[in-house]
Amino acid sequence: MKNTWKITEQWKCKPQGQVWRVADSDGRTGFFKFAFRDQWYYAGPLVGNEWIARRLAAEVGLPSARVEVARIRYGNAELFGIVSLPREGARLLDWSSLSETERTLATDRVHEMNRLVGTIAFDSWLTNIDRGSGRNVILYKGADGRYRWYLIDHAYALYGSPRKWDMHGATTRHWLNIWRFYHIPRGWQKLATRTALSEMAERIGRVPRSYIHDVVASAPDPSYSDRIKRDVSRMLLYRKRELPHMLDRWMQFHGRKESAH
Repeated sequence: MKNTWKITEQWKCKPQGQVWRVADSDGRTGFFKFAFRDQWYYAGPLVGNEWIARRLAAEVGLPSARVEVARIRYGNAELFGIVSLPREGARLLDWSSLSETERTLATDRVHEMNRLVGTIAFDSWLTNIDRGSGRNVILYKGADGRYRWYLIDHAYALYGSPRKWDMHGATTRHWLNIWRFYHIPRGWQKLATRTALSEMAERIGRVPRSYIHDVVASAPDPSYSDRIKRDVSRMLLYRKRELPHMLDRWMQFHGRKESAH
């Protein structure tokens, strides 16, 4: 692990962790996410969450931001976190910045829109509680004028933090009813066809049990304890089996499924 990153701006400081802008000697820029020890209840093992989610996304064909685990000197302290690398050489925007017209025409304007809404199945598998704003779906124009995309910010997925499980334990039925913990970005409900969700659920279903165990076991985060690794592996394997039924209930649910924002 190279210690080449330098802090350029203390950008966001929240109870669930800090996101600071960083740069390295090669001219790369990124967003360094970390948490102080007294933020454990809200932040949890965010490095492990981000690292595992990135690898699972790649395994099922969902583009996501490249990440690097990093230790950065800050005064007399060494901060442990993860750097998210934005795509270079393109003007970036996010799903929330699209107009209502662009969202309505997304099938024509966004490359592989069916794959993008398949993110619903992916997030449901990982109990990701943070996609609704649409700000963590990054878009940029391709050569053909259509938007390409990738996903960012998975700190609340997987184990998340202790706060995530306060009201409902990981094994309770709450987490089998997707609409109870997860709202999708505005405009996705009309685009989320049964075919799109089923295709992603099938991709997830083909992820080998051994791969899941190996990825979780190799998370480069000291706070991803043996207990957390065991619980996360069990959760992923159980939810992988249940996912088609969960998505079927979600499709049949007539209450609010989109984010209000």
